[in-house]
Order: sequence, then structure tokens, then C-alpha cells
Amino acid sequence: MRPQPTYVFVHGTNANAHHWTWIMQELALRGHRTLAVDLPGHGRDAFIPDSYQRQDAAGLLTEPSPTAKLTVDDYVGHVEDVVRRAHRNGPVILVGHSQGGVSLSLTANRVPNMIQHLVYISAFCCVDLPTPTDYVIQPELQSPELVEFFMAGHGGDPNELGVNRVNWRSSDPAALEAFRALVAHTYSAEEARTLFQMLQPDEPGNLPDSDARGHRDTWGRIPRTYVRLTLDRLLPPAMQDRWIEEADRLTPDNRFKVHSLESPHFLPRDLALVDILDDLA
Repeated sequence: MRPQPTYVFVHGTNANAHHWTWIMQELALRGHRTLAVDLPGHGRDAFIPDSYQRQDAAGLLTEPSPTAKLTVDDYVGHVEDVVRRAHRNGPVILVGHSQGGVSLSLTANRVPNMIQHLVYISAFCCVDLPTPTDYVIQPELQSPELVEFFMAGHGGDPNELGVNRVNWRSSDPAALEAFRALVAHTYSAEEARTLFQMLQPDEPGNLPDSDARGHRDTWGRIPRTYVRLTLDRLLPPAMQDRWIEEADRLTPDNRFKVHSLESPHFLPRDLALVDILDDLA
């Protein structure tokens, strides 16, 4: 009897391990080992600015954040450590969402022999271009919703603060609607408000400018799956398809297995996603 894999989940921007809770629960009920990481500066280790807690608009523009000191190496080192520890018990299936794809690719470069399968769920998968920022400026990622989000949601100058700060708790109805329109437009206003309460405001400003490419001889030899979210407005299907095409062109003998789900950017409570993951064990 072959060892059962451990599913290791990596969250995306402004999120934390909690966002995987439902999926982990459903997989655990099918007999699987699951765990989700809080990346450095996330979850219980998150920095919540005092100005964010008090909704002090002026303070949000200037309050320093220790999150600015974090780097992509901090993220990847943390995920690598979890993968190494999980691998002691058997194979690892590494799953990432959104910017979590950066940690997937770079961890796979470091420890390809410890990962049985990679799963990108509407996640960055840098191949032809080196950094997430290089992809963010591509036409596939431009949308009216993204423009409205940036106009409504950011607190402070990222170049001065060293973090990208989003005021998810804004009392401005227009800002909250801009957030919902971009990442959760199929949610009710009440559901979206609950979602935003679980997000954190600060992300390291340097991370999107870090080289996040998977390498052909390491990352490129691990079997991989891409789950397209067809209603995603933050990372639209055209961008997801571009990442799939670039990766498959780099490693034509190891192509993505592709699935599609009707969902906006934030993860669906969809048993079809659980089935996709379950089938990898």
C-alpha cells in the first residue's frame, strides 16, 4: 500500500491559512492529510496597523509596517520547511492560490524531489516573464474593475511604506463595492463583507518584483494541474490560459492537466474542486 500524500496549501495576497479551511475539511472527511501554511507576516503573525483598526484615514497613509521587511525568500523558505517536514510522512501535493503560485514555483525549484504534484488555482505561474509585476501590466490583466479597485482601496504610497496596503474595512460603500466587483462579484454584499473581515491590509511591496520563474529542470519535471476560475476578474481566464500555454511550451512532455470552475477569484465552496484534488492522491 503506497503512502498517502499530505496536501499542503499556500494562500494568496492578503489572505491566510483560514481560507483553505472548508477545502481541508472536505478532504479530511475523505481520509486525507491536509495542512495550510500561514506565510510569514500572515495569520496570527499578521501586522494590523492601529490606523486600520481605528479606521484612521490619515494614519493609514503613513503608519509604518514591519511587513515591509519580508521578502520572497522568507515566503519560500517557510513553505520549503513545511514541505520538508511533511515529506517525512510521504508524498506532498503542493497547492497554491493567486500569489501563492509564486511560492509554489520557487519551492519546486528548491525541492522538486519532495513534491508529487503541483496545483495552481487561478495562481501566478511565471514562465516567460520573470516577475508578477511583469504580468500585471500585460493587457490580459487590465480591466475596469482593477482600475476601480486601485482607486478605491489603497492606503499610502507603496514606495514610501514598503507595503501594498488595502483598506478592506473601509466604511465607503463605493470602495467595498469595488472590492466585491473585482474579487467576489458573485457573493452577496453580506458575504463579501464577511470575507473582507478575514483579510489583512499589508503585503510586502517588494514581492511582486521578485523573480518567480519555475525552472525547466526542477519545477518543470513535477506533474502539475491548473484549476481555471472562469469568472475571475483579478486574474482573468485569458491570463490563466497564458500561464498554462507558456508552461506547456517550456516543458511539452509535462503539460498541465487543466480543469475549469465557475468561480470568481476567491475560492469557491465547490465539491468539484474537492473532487479534483481528491483524484490526485
